[in-house]
Amino acid sequence: MIDLEPLQELVTFQKYGTLSATAEHLLITQPTVTRKMKKLEQELGVTLFNRQVSNHITLNDTGILAANEAQKLLAAEQNFTEKVLNYDRLKNEITVGTVAPGPTRFLEHIQEQFKMNLKINHELVKPEDVINDLHTLKEKLIFTNQEISTDDIESMYLGIEYLGVGIDKFNPLSQRESVSFGDLQGLSFILMSDIGPWQKVVEDNIPHASFFYQEDLKALSQISRYSSFPFFFSNLTEATSATTSRFDNDNRNTVKINDPNNQIEFYGSYLKSERKNVQPLLKKLAQQWPE
Repeated sequence: MIDLEPLQELVTFQKYGTLSATAEHLLITQPTVTRKMKKLEQELGVTLFNRQVSNHITLNDTGILAANEAQKLLAAEQNFTEKVLNYDRLKNEITVGTVAPGPTRFLEHIQEQFKMNLKINHELVKPEDVINDLHTLKEKLIFTNQEISTDDIESMYLGIEYLGVGIDKFNPLSQRESVSFGDLQGLSFILMSDIGPWQKVVEDNIPHASFFYQEDLKALSQISRYSSFPFFFSNLTEATSATTSRFDNDNRNTVKINDPNNQIEFYGSYLKSERKNVQPLLKKLAQQWPE
């Protein structure tokens, strides 16, 4: 059985092109790299390098093929390890991820109603990572803004999230029952730095507004309370303490945003093998989804 370490060194050599750079990147000595590469050639019974030029070697065609296949093997080994570890960690809990903060904020707000061992991951999942995260069991459930239907993944529709805006009472817009995105042009907003697909929605639909992004939710709350900057909330976050605390000073009115682009559909996506564990949660969540 071939050791994985020489394969890692072979892949690293392909990337950096020299033995010295390979050794430096892997924090080992150059003679160690040389010795392991020769051992790998012996175990495979093939030549992987061109050695015609003194003190300089390159991968030959067989070596290039071997490096490419080694990269696949190392990725599969990493996937195997991650999947086993995640399964052991998650077997007694449902870990929940999301591509936007609203659904998990809402779930956290009503979590006590569910007699389930839930672990909510507030670090947003990139849309391109959803399928891999489900396959590797990093999360058992991910809230997505698109339905997923594959041989082993399915989605359940939950509802629509839409935004409202808190506007300073001295701003004439705060006296209106609703505004459009166009009405908000020229304003300066404070908002969380990672809001998933909502960032594109607000920036595309209010191109002449300014957006000041904050990474820390507590800092955002403090700035909201002691400034006149307008801020967004949603039907999913309106009742949470993080939002209600931002209205503590009673210096803003909540105004609906009546705009055709002010909506994102959300689904609960999961492996079909987890259907029995996940669907009861999703059905209850859909029933309580705020309109």
